[in-house]
Amino acid sequence: MKLSCISLAMLPLLSVFSVQAAVYNVVEVGQVDELKLTYAAGINNTGDTVFNGGILTTSSSGQADMQLFNFPIDLSLIDFENEIVQSWFTEAQLNDLLNGIVTADTLAILLSRNPSGQQIGAATSFIKADNLVAQNQLLRDTNASRSNNEYLFSINDQGIAVGFATNTYVYESFTSEPTEAKPEPETENLWVPQLPRTVAVVVRNGEVISLQPEYNDVGGGFSEALNINNINAIAGYGSISIDDDIAASIATNCVGKVKPVDQCIYEATPKSAYEQRAMVWQLQPDGSVNQPAVYGYLGDKNTGLPYNNETPTDTINTIKYSSQANAVNTSGIAVGVSTYSDSSRTIRYGTVDAIYRQDHATIFSPDGALPIVDPSEWFFNSTSVLGSSAVDINDQGTVVGYANKVINGSLRSRMFVYDYNTAQLSFPAGFFTSSSTIPQAINNNGLVVGSADVIISGTVTRRKHGYVYDVASSSMTDLNTLVGCNSPYTIVNAADINDNGVITATAVTQRESKDLLGAAVLDAQGNPVMEEVATVVLLQPIANGEVENCNTDETQYSRQGGSLSFIWLLFGGALLWRRR
Repeated sequence: MKLSCISLAMLPLLSVFSVQAAVYNVVEVGQVDELKLTYAAGINNTGDTVFNGGILTTSSSGQADMQLFNFPIDLSLIDFENEIVQSWFTEAQLNDLLNGIVTADTLAILLSRNPSGQQIGAATSFIKADNLVAQNQLLRDTNASRSNNEYLFSINDQGIAVGFATNTYVYESFTSEPTEAKPEPETENLWVPQLPRTVAVVVRNGEVISLQPEYNDVGGGFSEALNINNINAIAGYGSISIDDDIAASIATNCVGKVKPVDQCIYEATPKSAYEQRAMVWQLQPDGSVNQPAVYGYLGDKNTGLPYNNETPTDTINTIKYSSQANAVNTSGIAVGVSTYSDSSRTIRYGTVDAIYRQDHATIFSPDGALPIVDPSEWFFNSTSVLGSSAVDINDQGTVVGYANKVINGSLRSRMFVYDYNTAQLSFPAGFFTSSSTIPQAINNNGLVVGSADVIISGTVTRRKHGYVYDVASSSMTDLNTLVGCNSPYTIVNAADINDNGVITATAVTQRESKDLLGAAVLDAQGNPVMEEVATVVLLQPIANGEVENCNTDETQYSRQGGSLSFIWLLFGGALLWRRR
């Protein structure tokens, strides 16, 4: 399969970073002391980056793997007098643990058994600024307990970053009220969640600022920030209300008789308990944040209004509408997704026929929620799958996103480019007809980066490779063809690109394996064991760089990251959903 050469539009105004036969110089920035795997997120025009690292990841087989070195297991909460706990260890191991000595082997046992039920998060965030070593930025987990999920997704030219963090936990003793069945209830030790469930955050000069949703009463609501522009407008989403029945149930039942109040509220308020809307916050120079501008949804037949179900018992056709802003430009035009329905169109969902409804790409402007793609062409018979999504918009009003439909018998994603000023929509060709192509970002020069399916030469195996697409020349190029034939990195997802053409990407590379304490793993001969890991790299354009001739098509995809389950690279989906 021949790939197009990089557009000449990418080469002007570039600085010399390296002398080599390639278009980009690859600089690894994601190798950190705290953990094994890192994943690219955002970059600004000065080269500052934000990225995220995996604490606990899940492979495609469902196996959970600890990626954080020296997880802070709390030995004081474990009953080492318990015979079952003692049976897990040798006498020597048990003596070490009683003396506070944890080895890689005993830590592995404690993490797999987790006798105290200690909470383990999935992700933590990093900021790399001013050519310094990347710093682990704690958002809500100020004690570094590693009990929650923390993400940063975007950083602007002022070095202000945004993201969100889930709740942390505290270990508490609780005794329920006596009942006839349990007249003398025993005291329990519980990990109690600290509400709210999810909070959008801004990191400004090291200070973490919370962004409140419009509704933050019962359960605290929820908010998530996904993007910040250079005038400090922040795109995301959050809660605007809570279901009346759920609120009434909480008022009646969450009173501390059966379980801690916050535990009860937490269990009663998943995100689905709230009404969700796209929001744009404005960060002020003094660090305060305005109440968010709240946006609606496409609604029934793009009216911005919900379908009026006149038969309340017809729950199949009761539609819950929502919206989410993924990005906002300096003109205040936001893009994202929202719920669209067509009450005159019925399709089959599983075993039932129902009114068509699905989340679709949306522009949020002073004119309301506006559509981009045709939902009669781009859709899938499942409400859990997006019909389409707008992921980014530049300051010229060029929107990029993707739409889903069945192509050659399988669900695939196609990138789209939409000009907000002219309403022109196009679907650029991918690397091949059924290649799923998902953009992540567009810069102000019309260069788009993302991830797309490629097929390894001589096989039928699909892999994800990062790509760059030039809107002006309609050219798409696999980034792996632009970094030199002998590069040790396989670029699997290009997450962001700044106006200087520098790309932050997730790559797979070989590295010496480490155990749970961060020590090298050796084979029987004492040699380091190698493994594939995900890491963050910067692709820095080389002035006058040229595509290296790798001789044959067969060598174009020789740097395979095949054994690393790609689901790890998505944090269970979190990395690509950040802009849905």
